[in-house]
Amino acid sequence: MSPLKRRQFGQLAAASLTSTILADLSSKALAQKSDPSQEILYGVNLPSESNAQNRNREDQNARVSLSTADRATGKVLSQIDVPSQAVENRSSVPRQSRAFFTGDSDRITKAAALGDGNLVISTVSNTRNGYFNHLIFSVGGAKNPQFRVKTVLGFESSNQTVESLLRLPNNQLLSLIGTRGIPPFTFRIIDSITGKILSADELNLPPLPPNHRFSNLSQDPKGNIFATEISAEGVPILISMNLQEKAVITGKVKINRLTPLTFEGRPLSNDVKELNFSSSGQLYALAADNIRKNNALFTVDVNSGKIGLASEFAADKFVFI
Repeated sequence: MSPLKRRQFGQLAAASLTSTILADLSSKALAQKSDPSQEILYGVNLPSESNAQNRNREDQNARVSLSTADRATGKVLSQIDVPSQAVENRSSVPRQSRAFFTGDSDRITKAAALGDGNLVISTVSNTRNGYFNHLIFSVGGAKNPQFRVKTVLGFESSNQTVESLLRLPNNQLLSLIGTRGIPPFTFRIIDSITGKILSADELNLPPLPPNHRFSNLSQDPKGNIFATEISAEGVPILISMNLQEKAVITGKVKINRLTPLTFEGRPLSNDVKELNFSSSGQLYALAADNIRKNNALFTVDVNSGKIGLASEFAADKFVFI
């Protein structure tokens, strides 16, 4: 196999119908499992026609598709569309008109489990007036699911973007904030109730090297946080941190640089598209296969950095719930 491909950088009108469809989606996935306690693998995609939507990108989320899949084969079992809807916390955000602009676009930056059978999907909409960041929450679990959308508020400028996130206690989200999706990156905390970026840093999060790219936040069952870091050399490194472990000198959370990610004995020259842990503690990555030109799911050894093909998987992001 060749080296992995370079990483590509109104309220819901029928809530009851969506609830019925998503409940059916979950029930179909559950029917495919021999063990009722086994997780469901969800894939998240941005429909190709989504970029052409005629909508207010500041106050409405990008439409995404949500599917369940068989982990062993990557085969899609069921799929629904999560339509655009108005945000619940409409408020002004930084805007700045750009003279050079190639057109409106949307992208998904993360899918993360909330620990209660629900998930959050972060999206970024690129417009002439700046970038608008939205959080799409599923609520109600499989029995009574609905979707709610919030704008991320509290950015210092119109070109800041949420590039990854994961759940923290007390209705908070740890996030990686970039600048137009590129360095510099910073750790910030988002209040998932209000959508606001918190000004206080009670966790003593560490500063990040200004020229390094960070992405793919994930958390193992023990609470350790993992991500990828890319320096000028261009090789993605697996990093980890525990919010309880602080550096002696600075008092900030300590970042452990573990190992480069490798495939078939060679370091990856490009980042993966997503990282997430299963409940068993196995780390999975999503990346593109040069030969088949499709995304695939890979297992990741956190000790050695070795990744191995698990299955083909046609998704932009994924999450276990």
